[in-house]
Amino acid sequence: MLLGSPTCAIYPLDRDSSIRLSGCGAILPSIPQEAPTFRYAQAAARLAKANFTRLDAPLKLNFCLTYWCQYRCKTCNIWQRKPSNELTTSEISAFVQRNRQTAWLDLTGGEIFLRKDIDDIFDEVVTSWPRLAIIHFPTNGFLTDHIVRTAERLARTSTARIVITVSVDGDQRLNDEIRGIQGGYARQMETFNALRRITGLTVVLGVTLSSFNAGRFLETYAALRHDCPGLTPDDVHLNVAQISNHYYGNAATTALLPSRPALQHDLDAYRSMRGMPVSLSAWLERVFLARLDDFATPPRTPMRCHSLRSSCFIDPWGTVYPCITYDRPVGSLRDHGMDLAAVWHSDAAKQIQREIWRGDCPQCWTACEAYHSILGNLLRPFDRTGSNTHGTP
Repeated sequence: MLLGSPTCAIYPLDRDSSIRLSGCGAILPSIPQEAPTFRYAQAAARLAKANFTRLDAPLKLNFCLTYWCQYRCKTCNIWQRKPSNELTTSEISAFVQRNRQTAWLDLTGGEIFLRKDIDDIFDEVVTSWPRLAIIHFPTNGFLTDHIVRTAERLARTSTARIVITVSVDGDQRLNDEIRGIQGGYARQMETFNALRRITGLTVVLGVTLSSFNAGRFLETYAALRHDCPGLTPDDVHLNVAQISNHYYGNAATTALLPSRPALQHDLDAYRSMRGMPVSLSAWLERVFLARLDDFATPPRTPMRCHSLRSSCFIDPWGTVYPCITYDRPVGSLRDHGMDLAAVWHSDAAKQIQREIWRGDCPQCWTACEAYHSILGNLLRPFDRTGSNTHGTP
């Protein structure tokens, strides 16, 4: 069972322009004026199609580039890994060249800025993927100068919408205690404030609620307001700690989950602060938070999940999984020449996707899967996983 996601965030995009999902009347996240409109039209059409059937290729990829991390977070055991033989620059380049249909890319870790080739990876992606509409990546914010230089370069070279989440778990004392590194909070605030000054970026703070900080969100927000002048509730994304064996490696650490009263206190406060949604991104956030209540009573995914229907997760060795939660390998990119299509169209992938569609998987409600699942369930928003067999898997 899990809630939320510290690696994925809602995308609070520009509100001045938008594209409607063909045939559905819903609105795709607004886009910067300089971005090629056809990319968003293509993404909208694929989101519409996902309401009816499994896509021919993933719309969204959640790609973990490395498990190396210099933090020591209590909510995550990724830092305990000492990975070797992760995908090389040339392997990632081959993957990018052979898989060009992605519209929505999440690059995660570990800490992606510990990869010495991170600029090369970004360059390869933004110059090679003609359909790319959104790039999102989280960072712990510690390597301020490197992060800011890369973000400035990315803002100059990419026409995709760039969204960056800087993680934070409390005020200075609480954050550094939970995240296991002294001076971390100061670096995170320095990085966030520097990134906000770069034109063309959307930058948010990602707060993960766990047993270590639940019930203290208002205290955390007050500290963030003090250290980030002009901060608003829309600049903060609230996540809830989660359990994952193959990703976080914390399946034996259920004590990190927050108590229901403390969690409810913070969620209610956060929802009240945000008020009524005035954009699609705000509406998605509101639906995601509202469905946390549905998920918890009983713990069951509140709508049909789109893992392996329109998205998948790839680990640093090229192993494809349905998502960050379901510890069920689908196939290896290395075994197929870095060609995701061979894995996506395999009998194993189709069978696992049918299982997920029926609800025969670990039940979760994580931001990594929730947002495109919400947009992919516009025709059946209250069809809970496993509740019936309507719809084509």
